[in-house]
Formats: sequence, structure tokens, C-alpha cells
Amino acid sequence: MGDLPPHGTEHADQSGRADLTTGYFAELTRHLYEQGWTQQHTAALVAELADHAADSGTEPYAEFGQPAALALQLAAGDPSDPDPGAERWVWTADAYVDQAMMNRFGAQGREIERVDRLGRFVSRRDPCASLRWEYRRDIVDRRNRSQHAASLAPDSWEPCGYWLYLAYYKRPLAVTVGPAAALVEPPDRPARSAYFTRRLYAHLAWLLVCLTSVILLATVIAPAAGNSGLQHGLMVGMPTGAALGLLLGVWLLRRRRQQMRRAASVPSPGHENVAPPGSG
Repeated sequence: MGDLPPHGTEHADQSGRADLTTGYFAELTRHLYEQGWTQQHTAALVAELADHAADSGTEPYAEFGQPAALALQLAAGDPSDPDPGAERWVWTADAYVDQAMMNRFGAQGREIERVDRLGRFVSRRDPCASLRWEYRRDIVDRRNRSQHAASLAPDSWEPCGYWLYLAYYKRPLAVTVGPAAALVEPPDRPARSAYFTRRLYAHLAWLLVCLTSVILLATVIAPAAGNSGLQHGLMVGMPTGAALGLLLGVWLLRRRRQQMRRAASVPSPGHENVAPPGSG
């Protein structure tokens, strides 16, 4: 018992870290304003850095250095577009096809910079010096992200985004194929930016049917019947069904995580030849 921290110490430490983080980004915001950044671009960048610090679990001083030095470094480029020559593209895909699409577009020279709050992939490509990229996706709990990234670093994998329990990593294809990773004529940007499979639509349709049935039973059929026994059965059966449905959903989610964990995470040769998302 003597080794336990005093009551309230843990809460105080968490509060202190939160105050430190808030103060860091407030100071960074002030320095960026002094460097001539607009309010819109400053707010967007600070939000992105705050999300990155929260995902990595590290304090901003350790992650980014002093706010004044970071502001000077960022101000060295154009605040409206630090890389105006790069072609940027934001796209999304569901978990049934995301890794396949990442590697398809990576073979077209698109480098994923991050995954935004909506789970979309923010990518870039230099039209003058395009290189192929390859990607992998792993199942990683938040508390194990840093350790897992460190274990992949010797093979040149680096994190490029997180979404729930999914961790995405990238590396230049030149690591494995050398100069052949260069692209001479990068293809044009795809016509669409959303890639969802039929399996996802089937799950959403089934959920909609279930919700519609529950609403009809509760608001139309039971009151119209005027049967107290039916109404009593609905009052008991609906919560029971909801609880069973929740348990089934959790079981299906765990099963899906296990399937994704067992699936090969490292792209295989020829990964750019991917079947269309709608065929899944």
C-alpha cells in the first residue's frame, strides 16, 4: 500500500498533461499568426497536429519540439500550400477493400500522408518525380501503436494513419525493387473518390430493414391492434431483441477483426491488379 500514489494524483497528472497540451497549441497558434499565417490555415494545421499527438500518445513538446521553432520551420513554406506543385487527392474505401485500393493507387505514385477524422485517405503525388509506394494494414490497439511502429521501422515501414483499431503503414517500393519504382508517366486521377463494396451495402440495407421493422411494430401495428398482450410482448421482446442484436454485432465485429488479423498484411507482387471494389 505504501507504493500507491496519493488519492487524486493520477487525475491531477492527466489534468496537467491536458493543460500542457492546450498551452502548447495556443502558443503555436500565436507564433503562426506572427509569421503571417491566416486564421483558416492555422486552425486546420493546429487541429491536424493535435490529432497526430493524440493518436501517438506523446506530449507535443516531445513530438514537435518548441512551438516557436516549429512555427519558424512551417513558415519557411507557403502557409496556403507548403508544396504547391504536388497533386493532392482525398479518397475513401471500406475495410473490405481499403488495403487493396491503397496499393493500387500507391503503384500509381500516390503517397498517403494521413487518415483524417472521417477515415479518408489524404494522398499526394509529385508529378515531376513520382515514385511507387506500397502499404500494409494491421490490427493494433491504441496503446500498442508506438511499439508496433517501432517493430516495423527496420523494414522501412512508417505509420501513415490510424482509424479505430486499424493501423496503416507505408514505404517506398524502391526499398524492395530499387530504381524500378520510379514512374515515367503517372496515370490521371481516378474519376471517383469513394470505393465501397457490395458487402458493406448489404450490411447497411439489413440494418435499415431491422430498424424499419422495429419502428413499424412500435408505432403502427401494436397501437392499431389494441391488443394489450401484443403490446406487452413488444415491450419485453424489443429490448431483448436489441440486447441480442448488440451481442451479435459485437461477436461479428470480433470475428471480422480476427479475419483481418489473419489476412496477409504485406502486399504481394502484382497488387496493382486489383479486382473492382463492387465485385466483393
